[in-house]
Amino acid sequence: MEKTSTEAEATVAAQKKVAAPPPEKKVILRSSDDEVFEVGLSAASQSVAIKNMIEDGYADGGIFLFQVTGPVLAKVVEYWKMHAEGGGSSEELKKWDAEYANMEKDLRFQVIEAADYLDTQPLLDCLCQAVADTIENMSVEDCREYMGVENDFTPEEEAEVRAKYSWAFENP
Repeated sequence: MEKTSTEAEATVAAQKKVAAPPPEKKVILRSSDDEVFEVGLSAASQSVAIKNMIEDGYADGGIFLFQVTGPVLAKVVEYWKMHAEGGGSSEELKKWDAEYANMEKDLRFQVIEAADYLDTQPLLDCLCQAVADTIENMSVEDCREYMGVENDFTPEEEAEVRAKYSWAFENP
């Protein structure tokens, strides 16, 4: 007996339902400004800190991240999701990382702090490399300004350091 088109479609649909993997478990993350993020375990587990909290049973009511604001956590979660999904080939992922790291300076530094706090080393490496690339050809003065570092040397001390380490002050 031959199945009708509708019966065949129903059979295929039923097989797809049976073959579909169960939905991924989620963890609730709450930012310091009370934004709530529902994140898949594979994405959130890229954070060693969150992975440990989940394994130790501290994630049942959600995880409060009191040192991370909503906009910063959104950027972190964006990175986690892309890397949890694989993001394509390694070259495509490198390109995505470079585009991701191209963010406003203050946000970049806040995401670096969050990556450190959440113990997400690949994200920390990605953004620190972006900062290194940004300051690579800057003068000492430009680098100080970019990093928000005040020069606390007296003019005499600075002259001494510049003389002793003159190679460090040469422009490439």
